[in-house]
Amino acid sequence: MRINPINCFIPKARVKNVHSTVNVGYTTPLKYDSVSFTGSSVIARSAKVPFETAKFVANSLSTSTSGHRAPYLSEKFTKDIVKLITLGVAGYATAEALKENRRPTVLIGGDTRVATRESLPLIKDTLLKQNIDVINIEDPVPTPLLAMTAQKYNVDLAVLMTASHNPWNDGGYNLVTKAGAIAPAEVTQEVAKHIERIAKVGSYSENREPQGKLTEIYPYELYKEQLNSEGLIDWKNIKDAKVKVLYDGLKGTGNYIMPQLMKDYGIKLKQVKSSGQEGPNPIDKNLGRLKDAILKDKNELKVGLSNDGDADRFGVVDENGNFINANDVILLVGYHLAKNKGRQGATIRSQATSMQLDRLADIYGLDKYETPVGFKYIGEDIIKLRNEGKDILVAGEESGGLTVNGHIPEKDGIVALSLILDLVATERKPLSQILKNVKEELGVSFAINNYSKRMTDDESKNALMAKVEDMYKRVLNGDTAFGEYQIDAEKTAQLRKNMEQYRKGGDGYKFILTDGSSVLVRKSGTEPLVKFYIEATGKNTEDAKNNSEELKVQLNKTFNI
Repeated sequence: MRINPINCFIPKARVKNVHSTVNVGYTTPLKYDSVSFTGSSVIARSAKVPFETAKFVANSLSTSTSGHRAPYLSEKFTKDIVKLITLGVAGYATAEALKENRRPTVLIGGDTRVATRESLPLIKDTLLKQNIDVINIEDPVPTPLLAMTAQKYNVDLAVLMTASHNPWNDGGYNLVTKAGAIAPAEVTQEVAKHIERIAKVGSYSENREPQGKLTEIYPYELYKEQLNSEGLIDWKNIKDAKVKVLYDGLKGTGNYIMPQLMKDYGIKLKQVKSSGQEGPNPIDKNLGRLKDAILKDKNELKVGLSNDGDADRFGVVDENGNFINANDVILLVGYHLAKNKGRQGATIRSQATSMQLDRLADIYGLDKYETPVGFKYIGEDIIKLRNEGKDILVAGEESGGLTVNGHIPEKDGIVALSLILDLVATERKPLSQILKNVKEELGVSFAINNYSKRMTDDESKNALMAKVEDMYKRVLNGDTAFGEYQIDAEKTAQLRKNMEQYRKGGDGYKFILTDGSSVLVRKSGTEPLVKFYIEATGKNTEDAKNNSEELKVQLNKTFNI
């Protein structure tokens, strides 16, 4: 059954057990029961993936910022590769379940892509024939809903099929833990070992018929209950303030949730037909129709909202049709939670995310943390804090993802957008005015100037990064000049040391300047790009912007870009 993404009414706690009559609760794992087989019920299969290709895929899965991604049906993302990764997942889940003498359980779901639609039935069949119990999320599901479901069901592992904001022809195979977070290295490395072992042997065994239990669900009501229990979003306040929502789901999974959520709480929402785009990425250039719709709308309080393909990222347009970058959205959400909601907790950001969040933390007396790029590192820190009895206020990254106090340790674009609506409703002001006021409170102006260089091959990418590494070594040896600027060698070295604690080899090179500005150069973890992140400070907005342009000129000159 396919749910209409525009009129997606989803019954509460819809659960269907296909191979079992057991009614599965969503707070406990499935109980162990043993199954014995005759010799004829198990057959051998060929792995069909060359060992070198399998090694590449295993490494991609275990080292990238978010799973394995590649063009669908290319040599790096075939149906045989999808099956091989799934066998690795089955091996991991089985090993985890054996530790507690119970049945292994894996949750599966994904986005609206062709790669996802064609891969999920194969993944389901493979797991069931490996005697794995499967919880299958029917219909396209946003990443935050899948992550929350993994947490509620306490599964051994969850398979998330999405390439997020990447081009539409890409496929993505990601792993989520029972904590509701992107799988850390210790998990993905174990899955990778199973993948390599099977590929090296060249074959595997499976049951002729499915032996695992299959449970099919859609977790909309569970997600809504979770949001209400957290008490962060005042839906009645948004309705009473008559905030008008104009929404572009970019043909992704947000269309299955956001319109229904607004409808359930009586909030006006108008869906905007998506502009043509290479991929479902809610960035400035992809939201032209949303901007036009905002300018034509006559409501006093109005906001343009968007999600990427799997709705873990967000895009926001103010009442004047101006795109608000992710750094400013994270700042606004943090401000709203601290000032209007009275919430406490640390701020966490990736090293590519604006330092203005640190300034907000200083104003409100909060702890602050900085991680490598990739939300899995942020998620790990959130889990560690909560294990210590602490929590976050807000955690986010400049690419458009955040999570908040008491919520899942994974990006949630739906919560981000809902909190922006709550902010506008609370202050009863246009979003542009609120942002202006918040930035004035910081006392320092920041300007971002980020861009990328697409590389033809790994050799050219590595050659450029070698130049950056050479510059870092010169800085440590006392050559701290960067055009008219000076690099703070001590802070730069300390940050590099911190990044290596998260990730062997660090995460590119970030140079901290003596005036508080910074320059970061790093390789993308999901695309063939080298990325450049500039953040300049200044006594006012114009001054900071001019400084960011000067830093870009110097950066290009230094590395012959």
